[in-house]
Amino acid sequence: MEGETAGGHHKRPVKLEGRTALVTGGSRGIGRAACLAFAREGCDVVVNFAREADRADAVVAEIESLGRRALAAQGDVASEDEVDSVVAAVAEFVGDRGLNILFNNAGIYPRATIEDVSVDEWDRVIGVNVRGPFLCTRAALPLLKAATPGRIINIGSVISALGIPGAIYYSASKGALFGFTHSLSRELAAFGINVNCLVPSMVETETTRRDYADLTDVVVAGQSVSRYQQPGDLQGALVFLASDDSEFMTGQTLVVDGGRLLL
Repeated sequence: MEGETAGGHHKRPVKLEGRTALVTGGSRGIGRAACLAFAREGCDVVVNFAREADRADAVVAEIESLGRRALAAQGDVASEDEVDSVVAAVAEFVGDRGLNILFNNAGIYPRATIEDVSVDEWDRVIGVNVRGPFLCTRAALPLLKAATPGRIINIGSVISALGIPGAIYYSASKGALFGFTHSLSRELAAFGINVNCLVPSMVETETTRRDYADLTDVVVAGQSVSRYQQPGDLQGALVFLASDDSEFMTGQTLVVDGGRLLL
């Protein structure tokens, strides 16, 4: 029967069959989880990374082991020239199919108070976290327009709503993405491109283990789900936002934070 394997078991239909994705910051953490989630649903994936090509190559190998095509593309999302180079590689990879999914995931989140942060540090965080999604979206737009359907997913943070001391420039950068998401969703609606923002709690990654170990208990205590959020906890929401299931959703903020921020 249709939908059954040779052993009689029903085969689950995949949600992103034949589609393509670019994941910025895709070699680790949330980005890696997104790459693998998209691949499991039938998507070919370009894994963007800034450094450590071996990590990106390892994610490519994981995607290929799932039966999908993959490519590692190096580039700093804050650099216009490097973004253009990445998108040129994406264009060659996807061909006439265009790009269905852009996940603007790359971000940095150092700690500093208003008194401690330097202008250069402020500019670097804004450069990666705000300029990056702008540059990537603008460069990839012709490829997104060529694909059906088109999805853009930005990554926000509960920090912008909670107002945590010591996160002044990170909070400002992620707050900017809310406005970027809202306006972009209006601009791109005519092209059938949906734009949404995904907001996690603090997710356990190498960076948070290194720089935020002292806050783990405080963060978990502030959630209704009393455990440290893992990158895999976002995979279902990412697939939802990338798939036809979210066809009627755009310009929205989807909070998946274990009940830390209650709106």
